[in-house]
Amino acid sequence: MKPDAQFAGELTDPSTRRLHDLAAAAVYRNSYEIAWDHSGPVSLIIAAWAGKDNAYIVVMPQSVAPPAFPWAPFLLAGVLILLCLLLVPAAWAPLAAFTAAFVPLLVFLAGYRIAPYEGTGAHLSAFGAGMGHGTFRWFLLAAAVLLGAAGAAWRHGIAGRFFTGLREHRVAMTYVVPAMVGMLVLVLVPFAAGLALGFFSHCNGNFAFVGLRNFWEILSGGGAAITHPLNFWFTLGVTLMWTLFNVVLHVGIGLGLALLLKDPLLRMKGVYRVLLIIPWAMPNYITALMWKGMFQQQYGAINVLLDSLGIGSISWFSTFWPAFMANVLTNTWLGFPFMMVVSLGALQSIPTSLYEAAEVDGASRWQQFRLITLPLLRPALFPAIVLGSIWTFNMFNIIYLVSAGEPGGSTDILITEAYQWAFKRGERYGLAAAYAALIFVVLLLYSKMANRLSRAGEDM
Repeated sequence: MKPDAQFAGELTDPSTRRLHDLAAAAVYRNSYEIAWDHSGPVSLIIAAWAGKDNAYIVVMPQSVAPPAFPWAPFLLAGVLILLCLLLVPAAWAPLAAFTAAFVPLLVFLAGYRIAPYEGTGAHLSAFGAGMGHGTFRWFLLAAAVLLGAAGAAWRHGIAGRFFTGLREHRVAMTYVVPAMVGMLVLVLVPFAAGLALGFFSHCNGNFAFVGLRNFWEILSGGGAAITHPLNFWFTLGVTLMWTLFNVVLHVGIGLGLALLLKDPLLRMKGVYRVLLIIPWAMPNYITALMWKGMFQQQYGAINVLLDSLGIGSISWFSTFWPAFMANVLTNTWLGFPFMMVVSLGALQSIPTSLYEAAEVDGASRWQQFRLITLPLLRPALFPAIVLGSIWTFNMFNIIYLVSAGEPGGSTDILITEAYQWAFKRGERYGLAAAYAALIFVVLLLYSKMANRLSRAGEDM
């Protein structure tokens, strides 16, 4: 019984639905579930799997009311913010207000964690114990760093210029706010949460702070040999090789086809362009499944073709190189149309008078390509190569759907390795998040290096 197909019959009461949900989850996971019910009197609910499709449910009413929300520090913070804005000079008022709000909230909430059922006085007296309990000290360190950064920005006038710019361009900012909110909710907040998750360990639904242990386990290889698929450096090498092979093929095939389509003597160019863009237009998971079927050992189209040519069929996913090349061929089919479109657009913007002058001077086709075409293609082609490299580096669908990491996980790349740790190797979400953070660092360094090379090329 799966939790996503649970309500049947007359389960209309919210409490009954809650019990049924927990029982279904316990049966589905062959384990137990614990939850609080606040729909009526506060109760603790425990649902335990009892074999097959049965579950035991225990409801324990709690005589202690849930802790009250600590209104006092928030009210005090509001009063202090108002006083700072009224009494502190305008140049320092925002920073003072931020500090005045941060300090009482920090003091009260640290004590509230230790004595949530007590009053304000108990919260103040438990401040010291709360500061050293659990991961609160790390929260304090992060908050102190943010406060220090805000103070430094204000001291050097960065924040002042920022708020001045907001006031001067408030109409334009009104149009930008929806996009900024979307970026904050959909990109920045998940990114920060994923980065923070990398410092925690997950076990049976519980998270424990482990500091840099996940990163050390990854970078040290986790006890696996450098040639073992579970070693980070082996997977990084496979990922870099995967990216290099694909980008070289994408650019080579795309640029070659663009040069052919630019030929003025070629007829039916429109038809060819449409046909060559189809692989890029199709959803990549559909293409991946099609190629997966063509690589099937017994009935796949590729092995049938090889048999008809007398070469013999190949077991594509039994050893590393055939499986790796199967992934590369599939992704090459998906990626070359993008480079072809970019190259064709850039080629059409090159004046034909340059080629005519080169012919008059006796330049060969290769000299025209090397001295005219390539330099003028660079401004358009270089960003496309950087973007294509990032896409290929994180191309999850092809690896997961075509080779599935076979044989033995050796064709996994970093992004699929992170998926394996999160969902197939004991739900190690912290380790998977650490993998994601390292992927971000690698791509950030690559982007910085590519931008520097691009600027160096423009200066030449």
